[in-house]
Amino acid sequence: MTFSSDVREEVAHLPIDRACCRSTFLAAALRGAGSLHLTGGGHMHGEVDVGNHAVGRRLLVTLREEGATCGVRAYTPERLGSSQRVLLVLSEDSASTAALQRAGVIDADGRPQPFVDEDLLQRSCCRVIALRGAFAVGGTVSPPGRAPLLELRTHDLAFANVLAKCAASMEIPLRVRERPRWAEVMTRQRGAVQDLLTVIGAESAALDVAEDDVVRSARADANRRANFDTANLSRQVLAARSQLQAIAVLHDAGALSSLPVVLRGTAQLRLDNPELTLAELSIVGNVARPTLAARLRRLIAEAEALG
Repeated sequence: MTFSSDVREEVAHLPIDRACCRSTFLAAALRGAGSLHLTGGGHMHGEVDVGNHAVGRRLLVTLREEGATCGVRAYTPERLGSSQRVLLVLSEDSASTAALQRAGVIDADGRPQPFVDEDLLQRSCCRVIALRGAFAVGGTVSPPGRAPLLELRTHDLAFANVLAKCAASMEIPLRVRERPRWAEVMTRQRGAVQDLLTVIGAESAALDVAEDDVVRSARADANRRANFDTANLSRQVLAARSQLQAIAVLHDAGALSSLPVVLRGTAQLRLDNPELTLAELSIVGNVARPTLAARLRRLIAEAEALG
């Protein structure tokens, strides 16, 4: 299974205890993976098509808890390489219609309607369930090790905006995008991905993302340190080379012997230890590092003065 499938599997096994949350879960499922059909008798019935068996079972249980009569079948799409899917079909009876009305999918006259239950935003339990239901039927998330991306698809732009508001109430920034055939809320922020997975109850997946973030940060820190050490070593090598070249110029010009004793001693110290860093050289020569650096700069300046 993919990482997204693992997340759907994880959240599908979480219980939904409150009646308001069951209606919210159905609203999210129907607006993410559902469709409404008008029958010959003028009745409306709903269908939900999902690609995860655990999600299908969760929806079946929730629909029956809401009093709906529901049939279920598994099928494999004709597309090459397609995985088995689950189709839930609600009956046309009054109890099933009432379940659709409580979910806010149809109005009192049985007509489809956009999402209008703004009270959802006032119930913290339902805000979580709305996000969980939206992910269960229409969510995808990139696996650890990949660039972060989490998307929740829904047929209803109004409901997509509600999902974004639900997440925003928990300080999780999601962006709404309208597509030709659907609307989606999404984020590319690693922290937001981890927070949303935690909120909807996908704790194992959230831990996987957090672990990957720690490993990624540690690797980046190690690379920064390695790059810094490499750059620092290169600077030290170039500095030692410049110092040795300056000493050679002074020696060839016969000017080395006329320099003060401390400079001649510094020149000899560098000649005897061409591979040492400034810090190591100061220890060997028993000279303070700033003092030694100043003397080496003086040697370079004396060589440059000779032209």
